[in-house]
Amino acid sequence: MAMIRILLSVVFLVLLPVMSVRAETDTGTAHNLIFKYGLKDGWYLSSRNLLTSRDGIEDLFFGYLDLNVGHSLGEKWAAELGYRHAWLEIGNDWRDEYRPSAILSYKTDLNDWSFTNRHRLEYRVFESGSGAPERFRYRNETRLIAPWEFGPKQARWFIEEEFFYEFTDDGFNFNWVTTGLRWKVRDGVVAKMGYRWQTAKYGDEWSHRHQLVTGLLFFF
Repeated sequence: MAMIRILLSVVFLVLLPVMSVRAETDTGTAHNLIFKYGLKDGWYLSSRNLLTSRDGIEDLFFGYLDLNVGHSLGEKWAAELGYRHAWLEIGNDWRDEYRPSAILSYKTDLNDWSFTNRHRLEYRVFESGSGAPERFRYRNETRLIAPWEFGPKQARWFIEEEFFYEFTDDGFNFNWVTTGLRWKVRDGVVAKMGYRWQTAKYGDEWSHRHQLVTGLLFFF
């Protein structure tokens, strides 16, 4: 439990400067579809896909599809290499983004809690003519899943925090805090639903978005 208190304190300290800044607020949704397919000798394929909206559910403005090849490095570590193709609506046009990436993940148990930490390094290339420069970005996601179970579906509470760091000139410019419930639908299928507080920095201003988050995870 001491480790859990430390982790939650770190999340609070990361968010504190953002919480004190006056910013615009929006609502939206984020829908996740995740696959993991086991191969031989510790190898696997994974795919993390997203579709998200702003202005409530009125404006679907961002999404991505990806595919990764991964390998288990013992019981707790795993590494992946992959590619993500993203789309972002800017004005009345859509901009393509190409993201080769490398991922290093760690998973263990902390006093019956499930603890996961994922490091993701992305090289971001934008479509020709967009005027956006190429850039590197680091993302770090921490997830805790509680041991308690709720209701007939035996749902378990989770909390996630992910921060984004641009190596170009923006530094820390995104932070997501998500909490909710996840439950087993059937063997190899997990569903989740929750709330996300998303903060983003554009120039010197921070904006907030409150999101309904849903997800389906398939394990083969």
